[in-house]
Amino acid sequence: MKRRAKPRSPEAQLSRMERRWPLLKPRMMGGGQFLQWLGPIRGFQMEYRVSICWDWQTPDSFPLAFVLNPEIRPRPGERYIDIPHLRFDGQAPENSALCLFDPDTGEWDHSMWIADSTVPWTSEWLHHYELWHVDGQWRGKSAPGPNCVGATTPQDLETTNA
Repeated sequence: MKRRAKPRSPEAQLSRMERRWPLLKPRMMGGGQFLQWLGPIRGFQMEYRVSICWDWQTPDSFPLAFVLNPEIRPRPGERYIDIPHLRFDGQAPENSALCLFDPDTGEWDHSMWIADSTVPWTSEWLHHYELWHVDGQWRGKSAPGPNCVGATTPQDLETTNA
């Protein structure tokens, strides 16, 4: 499938998100550089309050998804770094972003709809996370790669307040 070359505008992304995911409420941050959507997304059995943040002015950036409530937790006896497919933030592990795709393989670019990619991928991640908590097996498509390690929380984004 060939992707379009032209990036989606912030206005187009906002419009599509509003139509597809009306419970995810948008707001501009960082003087208009960042778009953030806050609201509920369902996993397998639970609903989570999430934040999806996108630095639309930086060409190589991609949307980041954070779980705000209930907070994601490691399995008993494990650490945050043991959670599969987590873009681990060593300074504040509880604020780590979800690892939804490998950015080095071009799985996401600015021509894609966040509503059609990042939001469903976040729901799928939460589904696998809930099952992982039951038996320790991650049933997602691939093992975490090198891009799932390292601080990724943008300093300008407020991921934990409404």
